[in-house]
Amino acid sequence: MPQLRAFYAKVLTTWGFVVRHRGVSAAQPAYLVPPPPTIVGAFGYPLIRALGSPQKGGGKIKWGEGILISEAMEPLLEATIIACGGFVSPAVDISDHASRKRSVRTGLAVYQESVRIIAVPYKTGGQMGNVRRAVPGTPIFFENAIPLVLPVQALGATYAPHIKLELLWVVDIERLSKEFGVSVDKLDNIAQKAVYGVVRIGSKESLVVVEEAKYVREIKIYEPGMKIQTRLYVPKTCAELYAGSASELIIPDLEYRLSYFYLPAEIASNNLVIPLPEGYPPPTFKILDRCKAYSIDIGVTGIGVIHER
Repeated sequence: MPQLRAFYAKVLTTWGFVVRHRGVSAAQPAYLVPPPPTIVGAFGYPLIRALGSPQKGGGKIKWGEGILISEAMEPLLEATIIACGGFVSPAVDISDHASRKRSVRTGLAVYQESVRIIAVPYKTGGQMGNVRRAVPGTPIFFENAIPLVLPVQALGATYAPHIKLELLWVVDIERLSKEFGVSVDKLDNIAQKAVYGVVRIGSKESLVVVEEAKYVREIKIYEPGMKIQTRLYVPKTCAELYAGSASELIIPDLEYRLSYFYLPAEIASNNLVIPLPEGYPPPTFKILDRCKAYSIDIGVTGIGVIHER
């Protein structure tokens, strides 16, 4: 039985976050929710910085059905048991024109905007030759050269002002300590500080504020057949919806495979999410075979596949 540790954080978004679909270049839509690898990265970034480990890039390591651009992600994923997240919609009191107060719920929406990108590094010699020969101010310059070096591309983002995200990452601490070459005691000491260092979700402009964080050494495990409540997303292969309501969505799993997940929230048109209100009881799930649930002492529970790496 591995020694387990859990990283938990409840963060508040400023404007939203950006986690774009992998393998898409002509247009880059964004995911509605941060997938499990993004959550690993959110906790892993401050942990690696606190450990003083080099953040190497450009390795392009094959991982499942994806490719890791940063070599630092491999040991983090190797030690991961589960990674999941969910949303909380804080109640916001507003007053109408008659000074009557009412509570409203905030949500998330995926959108795309047209921007120009720098495409010079991706152009071949023949294409760049045509650009160099184009005389500034001529029709060829405006119609051919500029679209080649500064094409218009749709970039996606998830707009989520004042939304709270709950993030949970459960790891095999012995494996993680071996991967980084430090003792478990040292890693424990560093991790309980690093958990407060979650600063972004996905790309660098997706800044968040930590409202609550916790590094947990005692984790309760629920076996297949047992029932649990959670507001974090759940792999559909791991659980059966027993009571309450949840929507389905497709995001990459820890192996970068597109998989179905239950999300305890309302989803409309695949680009709008309305989370459960704060204080609302989450749905109940029955754990299926080959899966377990991991719960920490503040009532946060995640479900994941039993990995055999």
